[in-house]
Amino acid sequence: MNHFRFFSAPWWVRALPFAAVYGVYAAGLSLDVMDVDSAQYAEMSREMLETGSFLQIFERGRDYLDKPPLIFWLTALSYWLFGVSEWAFRLPSVLFSMLGNYAAFGLGRRLYGYETGYLAALMAAGCQAFFLFNHDVRTDTLLTGSVIVAIWQINEFLHTGRMRHVLLGFTAVAAAMLAKGPIGLMVPVLAFSTDFLLKRQWRNLLRWQWLAGAAWVAVLLLPMCVGLYQQFDLHPEKTMYGRTGTSGLRFYFWTQSFGRITGESTWNNRNDLTFFMHTFLWSFLPWSLFFVAALFLKMKALVKFRFRLPATDEALTLGGFVLPFIAFTSSRYHLPHYIFVLFPLAAVLSATYVVRVLLAKPPSPALAHKAGPKTLVFVLPQGEGGKSWRWVQLFVGLVVWAAGVLLATVVFPLHSPLVWVLVGASAITAAWLFLTKGRLGQLVWFPLASIVAVNIIMNLHFYPELFKFQSGSIAGRFLRQQKVNTYYCYRDHPHSLDFAARQVAVDIVDVPSFLRAAAAAPRWVFTDQAGFDELKKNGAVMLNYREMTDFNVSMLSLLFLNPNTRHTEVSKRYLVSVQ
Repeated sequence: MNHFRFFSAPWWVRALPFAAVYGVYAAGLSLDVMDVDSAQYAEMSREMLETGSFLQIFERGRDYLDKPPLIFWLTALSYWLFGVSEWAFRLPSVLFSMLGNYAAFGLGRRLYGYETGYLAALMAAGCQAFFLFNHDVRTDTLLTGSVIVAIWQINEFLHTGRMRHVLLGFTAVAAAMLAKGPIGLMVPVLAFSTDFLLKRQWRNLLRWQWLAGAAWVAVLLLPMCVGLYQQFDLHPEKTMYGRTGTSGLRFYFWTQSFGRITGESTWNNRNDLTFFMHTFLWSFLPWSLFFVAALFLKMKALVKFRFRLPATDEALTLGGFVLPFIAFTSSRYHLPHYIFVLFPLAAVLSATYVVRVLLAKPPSPALAHKAGPKTLVFVLPQGEGGKSWRWVQLFVGLVVWAAGVLLATVVFPLHSPLVWVLVGASAITAAWLFLTKGRLGQLVWFPLASIVAVNIIMNLHFYPELFKFQSGSIAGRFLRQQKVNTYYCYRDHPHSLDFAARQVAVDIVDVPSFLRAAAAAPRWVFTDQAGFDELKKNGAVMLNYREMTDFNVSMLSLLFLNPNTRHTEVSKRYLVSVQ
């Protein structure tokens, strides 16, 4: 059977899988922004546009020293162009994801041919992590797109010698560093260093173009550095993270990233060393097991040939994934999205395994030319395991479907006929692809249709139901609809509240003083149960109030997902008009 007939189909046929994936991204654009990080970035960007302070970053009028400014700059620009909204907040990140998908295609095509490039882009776009961070936007979305563009373009320079690729590649490095700091430089450095060392290409380590690129990166980072210096280094009296004399430049270039390994950073959540291993297995679904097999074969071949590669092979994907993964694991602070930056490289390796091992694609002429018997692509068992893998992917797809069914029937019962129609159509399509489209349908199209269907459920049903428990968004929308000019918070002040209200609340520090001022004119207050009780105890007159059920929606638990135990995980929030 010709497994590769699809790749010569008309362009619109090849575009259909991407259209399905990007359609799911689009369905999540207008969801509420999620506390804590997404809502914080969305609101800080709105404040940046409102105040015009683009070099010195503030949060609710206070000095902010954590993430670099790219997400705030791009979001403020999006707000300026399209108005402040949830979809305008997410738009830059979605565009960077799509750019990153194209870069994965370009890198995979250059290294292993068109089929590998196509599947690499599709695997990156269609893994669970990409669906997740295109609605729960973090700085990692911009970082991931920028890093893979940097690796792609610098690799293009090494193959073509054209200086425009150096310019584009190091511009992408600067964007990655403006997105999340030095990790944006370290992933490309580790990727290419591994490749050069294993090939013994010592001259590539010392190219003058790297110095020119570093100088260009320094120029692009200069506005951010000026802002950090003016805001912090010139003001050692400021207290940040419980310390005075904080250097914004040192924090950015060292403490925030490397300090989590050395212990200098105060961030420490003490996760175990296997945290990123099991995180990878669920977040790279439905391709996780392909990657594990590909990594095993690649490492096995390297050991066999004493860690020496022929010039016709590559270790970009290996070094760019494994070494940063080890660094992330050694950090004292772990969150799932930290490793998402590595997923485009994982997608290239996984696509190589599918195309060359399972579908028996012969090596490309560029790789076969004078390669000799030690080229790693020749030691892969061509075409072996495809029959077994179809059952593996069937199992993976069914697990994904089971999760979707549980979300739609047990966790939050689905009543929308339209969503059920979409899910049913997806189920029929998935079954048809598995049964009629041969090995490619069984290994790729069936699991892709499954993950797309589950994320249709997530974006059109699960998250809208989940956000009914994010009281900050509910209260903020009400205040905006009522055109409340000033409102207050006591004991709880979520970022989603400020963003939904399109203004920053005033925090109450002295309840009796506040109530004396409120006696002249009613004031709206957002508070928790203890704050509500304290307001009443101090004689507040409740003219009107809304009671809301609240849960930290970014920290899902089994107790919350189970309707029978959900009540043990939620709490109450109140929006009160007091006098």
